Order: sequence, then structure tokens, then C-alpha cells
Amino acid sequence: MDIIDDNRIILPFKYSVFFLIVVLFITIPSEGAIEQRGQLISIAAGDHHILNAENCPGFYYSTTSGTYYETLELTFAEDGFIDTGDAIYTSKITSGSTAFFGKKYKVLEDGLLSESLISSGSRDLQRGNDFDLGHGCKLVLQGINGNYALLELQKNSVQVTTKTVEEGSKFNFTTEVDGKEYVILEGTLEKVLDSRDPIVRLKSVNHYSDTPRRIEKGDEYGKFEVSSVTNKSIELKNKAPIRMQPGDHITVLDNLIDLRVADTVYRACSYNMTQDTIKSYKIRGTSLTVNRSDSYPDACNWTADSFGMLFYDPEYDLSTESLSITLDAGNDWVPEGGLVYESLPVKVTYENPEMMDYGTDWFNQGYSALGWNGEEYAYLGTDRGIVNILLEEDEKILYPNEEYDLKEGYTLKVTDLASDKACLTLSRNKLPVYSSIISPGKSADLGTHTFLYKKELNGVEVPLFSVYVDSVIQGDELSAVNLKHLLHFSDSPLELNYGKECGELTIVETYPKLRLENKHVVWSGSDINVTEDIWIGRFEKKTSGNLFVTFYPYMNKVENVRSILPSVSSWSIPAMSIEEYLIGV
Repeated sequence: MDIIDDNRIILPFKYSVFFLIVVLFITIPSEGAIEQRGQLISIAAGDHHILNAENCPGFYYSTTSGTYYETLELTFAEDGFIDTGDAIYTSKITSGSTAFFGKKYKVLEDGLLSESLISSGSRDLQRGNDFDLGHGCKLVLQGINGNYALLELQKNSVQVTTKTVEEGSKFNFTTEVDGKEYVILEGTLEKVLDSRDPIVRLKSVNHYSDTPRRIEKGDEYGKFEVSSVTNKSIELKNKAPIRMQPGDHITVLDNLIDLRVADTVYRACSYNMTQDTIKSYKIRGTSLTVNRSDSYPDACNWTADSFGMLFYDPEYDLSTESLSITLDAGNDWVPEGGLVYESLPVKVTYENPEMMDYGTDWFNQGYSALGWNGEEYAYLGTDRGIVNILLEEDEKILYPNEEYDLKEGYTLKVTDLASDKACLTLSRNKLPVYSSIISPGKSADLGTHTFLYKKELNGVEVPLFSVYVDSVIQGDELSAVNLKHLLHFSDSPLELNYGKECGELTIVETYPKLRLENKHVVWSGSDINVTEDIWIGRFEKKTSGNLFVTFYPYMNKVENVRSILPSVSSWSIPAMSIEEYLIGV
């Protein structure tokens, strides 16, 4: 187990490691955006890494085929230092397609890319129920005549062009760019169903932007510059050295890659941030491939290093969760006990020195932190559950009558202030639950500075909210209280008792760690619901007579599928994944 000293620094790491922060669409996430962290890698002198969509989120990746095009090659000349030209981003071009900064494109010509807006498998199109293609475009079924259908492409409800298509035939619509015609919509009219409500079945529909982007040598993207554009690839290199120290947050590739270095060691992770208008996203971990043609059991293992949605605290270099899957030899059944999720509590000392004297059960000298479904919790002990850690903040200035939101309905307020003392009031849903007058250096709830509210949860006295009142600032025009070491736990324990079922798993151990296993065989031929929030997906490829199966863990953050998928009639049979609609395949 990693040991944390009184300054909450995990000691054993010798080499530098960092976080990659990957931003799909925007650099600074707006409220409601979904964050995704990627793997952790070393950035010590001499380290060399090639990041791609298999191991780093943010790059375009098809979870139906494993297709990806982008790579970022990093070479470290010194600890945390990349020299000019040693960070190389490459976008490979294959069969007329590529990806650039996390989005898939159709290559019209060298350096001219049209974004792939929709790529769907099969769906029905009914007259009066149009196919919304996004960006103001839609495909309309105007009518049917025998085995023929009249399709119309519209933009902003205005006809662009129409085309008569025979059943079983391919179709496309084009647009003109700089005097040349390029395909922006293509597909196959698979079936015509002539009835009172005409309907056609489409397949392999691909829609591309009618405003392509041009990339030329010398173009700059943040710290990078386009160094080469050919019919095989687009290459960018950093035009200046990249330096990073513990605690740094550095943008490398604008709108795609940020680097966040941990506070205590060189260690970093990656985050995807989708626009707040998108309410759904499949947040994926590192893909691992096994050869199912072998006669030996196959196993895949993920930790916070390889699955970004597992809990990781960059400030203290702390992670506790792991996920593994082991298959029976020669088939796709996971035997009993072959699907395992574990989380091992790690003792964390309080930043507030006065809290070291709290001295009750699991909160003596600190608290036991652990991850659960990617979030940080505090352990209450055997079969007593866990509580979410809602707030850990180093410092806060609080002004008289200002309400500070602590989550779950709790607020903190300075209700009275004198030259050497402050009255703090903790409220829940606007009703006071605890007040105390703190005179820093003279009197407090704990020691001489600490405001402390305790509550018994499942037989454990939990320091629900504590804060160190450092000083009172009293002035003629401006008064305030300087607070430090704010720590807030949830008062709603999550029950994780022995025998409780979570997805395909059952809790088989609650002390000294949480361990969940499958108590029955599980079919891995489709996505596996590991716990309520964690899934394992898969896809297959055959190469040289061998069957290779790729597994990847993910959290499905779908909030409202209907709000983002195209509207379809009750007749339609859409076969478009969430990922396909959002970023294409």
C-alpha cells in the first residue's frame, strides 16, 4: 500500500509522470461538460511515448471497429522538458479518410478536409419524418414510385437538390468548393416499402460538411506548426520547447491536448470535455486486445493509469480502483470470479493539523479515502458503507452574509463578525443546523481555530464539515474571515454490504478492501454491465486466421438519448450508436 505522510504526499515514486488533459471541443469546460481523464505516463528524462486513440482519450476512435488515425509522439530530453520538434502530432490518411484534432474527416484533396458529421449503419426514412443531418441539413423523402424513391437534400428548409434513386442503388449529393464538385452526402437505398405511409430503408449513410477546412504547411495550432501535408498524412511539430513542473497545467495542442502535472510528482492525466449542449458521451478507457485463437485463458486489467474514469487524485497522486476480466479458454464466457472490481482504502492525513486530534474510529489521524465508480469517498468501516467527499479546498475568503455552497443543500455563512471573532453558521436547505463563535488563537470547536460539525452515520461519528479559521479581517469598509483546510463529507452513506449486487457483480469483501466478483458465468459476446456505471465493450477482428478481440472499459454518460439522436418514426429501425452520431465512424 502507498503511504501518505503528514503533508499528504505519496512517497514511493521515483520517476516523473504527468496527466494529459484532452479537450474534444473546447479548452475550458462549460458548466455541465463531461470530463474524461486518460492514462498516466512517465515524463522523466529519456522517456518516449506514442499516444493514440487506443491509450489516450480525445483522439478519434471507433468503438465498432477500433479504427483510429491520430498519434502524438513525445520525447523528453529532461524531466518534464520536450525540446523543439520532439512533440509530433500525425494524422494518417487511409482510404480517403482521416481524423484531425479528435474529429473524423473525408479527405477531398491534399490538405482539404470535410468533417464527417453523421455515419450511420441502417435506418428508415418516412415521408413527413425527415432525417435530420444537423447543421441545418436534412434528407427528405418526397415520394415513392414502384422501386424508385425521390430524395431531397435541404438546408435551412430550402431545397438544395433532388435525386431519384432505385432500390438497391447507391446515391450521393454534391456541393461545389472552389469550382470543384465534392460529395457531401452518400448512402445506399436498401429497400423501398410502398404503402399508405411511404418509407424507405437507408444504409451506410455518411454526411460531410459543405464547408471544408484547409490545412497548409506553416499553419499554427497553439504551440504546434504544420510541418508536412501529403496524400498520406498531415504532420505537426512543436515550434518551441515545452516545459512543465509539478502543478503545471499546460495547453499543448489547442482544443485537443492539455498537460496537467500532479502537484507532488511528475504525473498527469487526460480529460475529454464535450460541449454542454451534448448530454451524452461514452467515456472510454484504454483498449486491450487478446487472441481468442489461443488455447489459454485471456485476461485484461485496468487501473486509474489505463482507465481515466477510475478515481485518481492528481494533487496527492492517489488511486485505489482496479478492474479485471478473465475469459475461459476457447470461448467468450467469463467464469465465476473472472470479473473483478476492487478498491483499496488509503489513509489520508488531515491538512488541518487540529483535526489530527479528532480520534474517532475511521477518522482518527485522518480518513480512509477510496474510489467507487470513479468518485472519491471516505470509508466508514466494515459493512457501514462509504460517504462521498464533497469538498476539499485549501483556502477561502468568506465575507459577512455571503453564502458558500457546500453541496447537498449545505451552506456556510458568516452571521456575525467582530474584531477578533466570527460567528459561523452551517445550514441545510436554508435551515441552520449548527453555529459556533470562533476566536482564532483563543477558542474553537477543536483546538484554537477549527469550526467542526459532527454527525453520526451508521454508528460512526463523522466530522461532516470542518474548517480552520485562520484569521478575522476587520476593516472600515471591508471585513472577512480567512478560512483554510475546508473538508466536507456527504451525510448520505452509500450502503455497500456483503452480498449486495451491483450490475453483474456481487460484493464479496468489505474489509480491508472492497471486492466485487461475478457469482455466475457472464457472456462477453456483448457489452458487460460491470457495476451500475462501469461497462466493458468489445469488438472483433480476424487477422491471419486468428481471432482478436479488443475489450475497453467505459462509463456511459447518456442523460437523455432522445435529446440528441435524430427524430425517427415508430416504423424506423435506427442502428446508429451514440458515438457514431456524435463523432462518426
